[in-house]
Amino acid sequence: MHSRNHYGAFSENLTGLELEDGGGRGTSGSHWEKRLLMNEIMTGSVDSRSVVSKMTLALLEDSGWYQANYSMADRLDWGRNQGTDFVTFPCNLWKGSYHCNATQLSGCTYNREAEGYCPIANKGGQSSLADYCTYFVAYSDGSCTDKNSARAPDRMLGEVRGSSSRCMASSLVRTGFVRGSLTQGNGCYQHRCVNNSLEVSVDDIWKVCPEAGGPVQFPGFNGELICPAYQELCSTVSVSVPGQCPSSCNFNGDCVDGRCHCFIGFHGHDCSKRSCPGNCNGQGKCLSNGICRCENGYTGIDCSTAVCDEQCSLHGGVCDNGVCEFRCSDYAGYTCQNSSTLLSSLSVCKNVLESDISGQHCAPSESSTLQQVEEVVVIPNYHRLFPGGARKLFNIFGRGYCDAAAKRLACWISIQKCDKDGDNRLRVCHSACQSYNLACGASLDCSDQTLFSSEEEGDGQCTGSGEMKVSWFNRLRSLFSASSGGMSVKYRQL
Repeated sequence: MHSRNHYGAFSENLTGLELEDGGGRGTSGSHWEKRLLMNEIMTGSVDSRSVVSKMTLALLEDSGWYQANYSMADRLDWGRNQGTDFVTFPCNLWKGSYHCNATQLSGCTYNREAEGYCPIANKGGQSSLADYCTYFVAYSDGSCTDKNSARAPDRMLGEVRGSSSRCMASSLVRTGFVRGSLTQGNGCYQHRCVNNSLEVSVDDIWKVCPEAGGPVQFPGFNGELICPAYQELCSTVSVSVPGQCPSSCNFNGDCVDGRCHCFIGFHGHDCSKRSCPGNCNGQGKCLSNGICRCENGYTGIDCSTAVCDEQCSLHGGVCDNGVCEFRCSDYAGYTCQNSSTLLSSLSVCKNVLESDISGQHCAPSESSTLQQVEEVVVIPNYHRLFPGGARKLFNIFGRGYCDAAAKRLACWISIQKCDKDGDNRLRVCHSACQSYNLACGASLDCSDQTLFSSEEEGDGQCTGSGEMKVSWFNRLRSLFSASSGGMSVKYRQL
């Protein structure tokens, strides 16, 4: 919406605002195209008068993380009201002060605030980020708005420099004098906007300019002054698009066959009413400015994206719409491999992985590294899960089930199964955690969803499984665990 408003470009050919394709990795694809926004602060190079435009504020707001105050945006003059062709055509087809060539020694800068020259570098213009486009650059002493830039010939040419002066093409010279060049030049002349008209002054005589721009003459001067179009210096709003749509869709939508097709966040026959995208999907409150205030647990411009507990990122996970995923490729040298290819390098976990010979597990590609994983990760985890003491007693009476459950769990925690897509590491099954607690009288936190699946998820969606063996001694252990609070266990992952 704001880019269409700024350029006065309402054609269907304008589908978005171009990103920078030049510069290095820190510039290309992450800044606005300098050819189109020139001194905007989010272009790839800094200008002496950088501005923060409504386009940048809109981009931040569209991310869902910010709420913009558009009244604080700076005015961006570059490209204002230049139409769709300015955005979609290469710059060698631009017109007016936005393009110059070797035959034009001097002219007016794009904002008409200074007289300038045309820099012709070997490849075209002076800036690679601006696609070497050639445009008039201000002379160091060419300012029309600065009184200190006044020159001796100014009075002879009818020029005045000051805050209300702008650069205009001119061949004016006082009667009885001769210009240094007979060709069309340019100079600084006062202007004002009165009653929807642009007026210019020469020697304290004000004349009304043609609305579309054109020549005017002044008494006491030979030659003529070429007025710019009214909208260049006077219009404070965008050019309206001709058509049959009511109020030009208030610049909040596309006009197609006389009907407004509103942009996201607007509705109504003329797109004048604000609305929240998707009505916030029932997971947020729609504010009067058309922005969703999402409930806890959701984010995005329409509150459609679920968020994860902060523990997800702290444990190296990636949040995918509320689901904390752990990618195998996030670990250097790790890939999802068929279990059968890992068995020859394993000792402690060989029997455990043999039970799932057709699956894939996240493990180091190098066999020597996989062996080290068993030594520095699996075995320490096993000793934490089966430290001895009371658990050895439980193991004896439970026919070795505590030792077996601890061993399986240590392997599943350390060498996790991959999902069907072959990248994400699946969490350890909730039943495996419960089975270990039951077998060893432990109190491992099975609700920790950064490691264990939920009770509702089936064993096919997680790593390993658990066998719930209930015997007279298991029941006795359960009573013991309930009265003593159990035994807590801390573990290591990859």
